Formats: sequence, structure tokens, C-alpha cells
Amino acid sequence: CLIQLFDKNGTQVAAFNECAGLLEIGNANFWWPYLMHPNPGYLYTMKTSLIGPQGETLDTYSQKIGIRTVTWSNTTIYLNEKPLYLKGFGMHEDSDLRGKGWDPVLWVKNFNLIKWLGANAFRTSHYPYAEEIYQLADEYGIMIIDECPSVDTDGFSDTLLAKHKQSLTELIRRDKNHPSVIMWSISNEPRSANKLADRYFGEVVRHVKSMDL
Repeated sequence: CLIQLFDKNGTQVAAFNECAGLLEIGNANFWWPYLMHPNPGYLYTMKTSLIGPQGETLDTYSQKIGIRTVTWSNTTIYLNEKPLYLKGFGMHEDSDLRGKGWDPVLWVKNFNLIKWLGANAFRTSHYPYAEEIYQLADEYGIMIIDECPSVDTDGFSDTLLAKHKQSLTELIRRDKNHPSVIMWSISNEPRSANKLADRYFGEVVRHVKSMDL
């Protein structure tokens, strides 16, 4: 394998010749949300090449990535060690123009409207969106609270718990490398007063934490 990392100008800033390892970047440009930095949404390009026995390139795959940290205290969320204030919405993927789904023109408009309103985040109510929307969020510097399809959750059975965990597994595996995704939403308006909810959601939270490494 050959792993290469390129900055926004296409200049290689790091590389190694293994299929797994650690890339170190001197003076890295961090990914910042809109309104927190004059240059939000900074992305690098990671290029992975599969090298054959004669040194020939058999296949390549490129992915945009951002570098940022998310930490928290009892009172505050920090992004890149700076206090973070979320301003935004619970959205839906559909529109009255073309219905539900990925519409590139509409979503470019949506992201510009979000910025025009002075917002910096949205929640994917109440399901994962098309992956292209997350890619746009990375580029625009808009943060996402990524929600799994669990609405009005009740009837806390073992069968439901297994399906709930599986949906979160698929969500996290797909979206974990998007710098715009800063939080996982495990349910929308669950019946948390139910006496079975505590054990059920304890299991769900432990599952998410075990994957979010």
C-alpha cells in the first residue's frame, strides 16, 4: 500500500508505504466550523493506492478528511479546545420541490441558507441522510448531529435492542470519518419514562461508546 495525504493546494504533506499506520503532519490546518474561523471547512485529501508485486498501481481510492478534536466537560463542548456554541435546526431530507432524497442543487441552496441565517449545525431528523450531504457539510463547515432511525421508541424488547444497535453500527461505520459529524443521536423522543428504558438505553449508549473510538 501507499498512503498519501495532500493539502488543499494538492501538495503532499505526509505519506507512508504500509496499509495501516500513523500519519504525522507538521503545522496541520484544523477543520473549523462556520463562524468559528475565517477559513472554515479545511479538508485534506487522503489517497490510498494498492501496489502490486512489480510496483505497479492496482487501484486507488481518495477521500476528503478533516482534522479536529471534540471534547467536553460537565457544562461545555469544546472543538479544537475552544468552547462550542451550536446554532441550528432539526431538518428533514425532503423538500416540497422534488420530494425526499439527494438533490445537489437544493442542498447547495440549503447550506447557503444555513449560513445566511447565522447557523452552524443541524440534526438529521430522524434518519441518516445521503452521504453527499455530509460531504457538503464537511466543505461548508456545518456541524451535524447524526441521528439513527429511532422515533418514539417504546416496547423495549431484546429484538428491538438488537436492531437499534445494528442501525447505529451502520451509521457510525459510514459517517465516523466526517469532521462535520460531532455527535451521535441515538433516538428521537423515546418513551424514557418507561421503567425498561433505563436498561435499554444504557445498552445502546455503551454500544455507541464502544464504536466511537
